[in-house]
Amino acid sequence: MSSSLMSYITSTFQSKSDMRVAEEEWQKIIQEMSSRFKSAGAIRQTVSQVWNKEGAFMLGNMWEYRDEKAFVACQSLFREAEKKFDKRTSIAAKNYATRGIILHDVFF
Repeated sequence: MSSSLMSYITSTFQSKSDMRVAEEEWQKIIQEMSSRFKSAGAIRQTVSQVWNKEGAFMLGNMWEYRDEKAFVACQSLFREAEKKFDKRTSIAAKNYATRGIILHDVFF
């Protein structure tokens, strides 16, 4: 299945350990909810550690969706996941989200 919409969220943490714990806990939550994300139309999540910002502790989360309807359906799931994350941790992060329509998808 191909995606037509994507979002990219960067999260900046105060320390390397906060970043690692946050990433692990977030993935646990996403795995617990994975069937619901799939049903809502999420196709793929890719997590990366941003390494070209010296002295920064950043993660990048790219999400791909079937279409705009799927993106909207996943937003309530994200709010639920964020509440679970806040209950499980006290880790603060600065999040910045961008969204886009996929124009080209090149595989090499």
